Amino acid sequence: MGLLAAAPLFSCDRISQTWQQQQQQQDLLATVENKKLYMADMKDRFPPNITKTDSLAILHSYVDMWVKQALLLHLAEENLSSKQKDVSSLLEDYRASLLVYRYEQEYVERVDTAVSESECESFYNKNRQHFILSKPIARVLFIKLRKNSPYLERIKKIYTSSKPEDATTLEDLCLQAALKFDHYGDRWLTLDELAKELPARKGGYEDVAAKKRVIEVEDGAYAYLVSIRDFKERDAIAPIEHEYGNIKAMILNRRKDSMIQSLEQRVLQEAKQKSAVKIYLEKTERSN
Repeated sequence: MGLLAAAPLFSCDRISQTWQQQQQQQDLLATVENKKLYMADMKDRFPPNITKTDSLAILHSYVDMWVKQALLLHLAEENLSSKQKDVSSLLEDYRASLLVYRYEQEYVERVDTAVSESECESFYNKNRQHFILSKPIARVLFIKLRKNSPYLERIKKIYTSSKPEDATTLEDLCLQAALKFDHYGDRWLTLDELAKELPARKGGYEDVAAKKRVIEVEDGAYAYLVSIRDFKERDAIAPIEHEYGNIKAMILNRRKDSMIQSLEQRVLQEAKQKSAVKIYLEKTERSN
């Protein structure tokens, strides 16, 4: 009776195993020697809400990469000596470095991220040599309007003026006629950024901006007027306003480095006080 009762269970188990093998075979993406890549190995490699086209592209790219790596790994395993293939110490060093790095990054997340304007100015004044411009920059007034605009000539006469009354008139005229009227919040633009707003010009606009301090160009239906309010050539020291973001990042990085150094010193001191650390270099040096 016991044998007869066990038979259906054995049969179901075999059916289940066969189904799983068939399912795995359907999910098999690639093989290299005795290594196999399954669809299940890809489950965490697709971002959410991805399209079918993009998911297929990722799939093909990953399979191609996996096959190449598996082939090279097989080649290495076949041709390297046992000593060359022993990477256990390297893996342990990498694991230790990675864990320490992760802990340090978590530790420095508590850094004070508030950076005052005076702190930025002090840092900038002490480190001006680190803020050399690789590209020219400018503060500009930019106007784009139609070439047939009845206001074009009036705007041309006053858009470079520094008189308050002309500035008021210019704003009134541009509000009526300009397709774009922008001083970019007085921030510094690279000449590359400015060139994106203008018709293409061989050699760019650096020479015109530096010499004339105005740019007046046209294309099919539009006129472009640019008044260069301030200009800094490449290799000049960048103005502090242009570097505030970089300065803040540098100050925060220094704070983080200081936090890590303090952590290392504190941990070492506490360990020595508890006799958890013993260093025998002096004995080694005397014996040598």
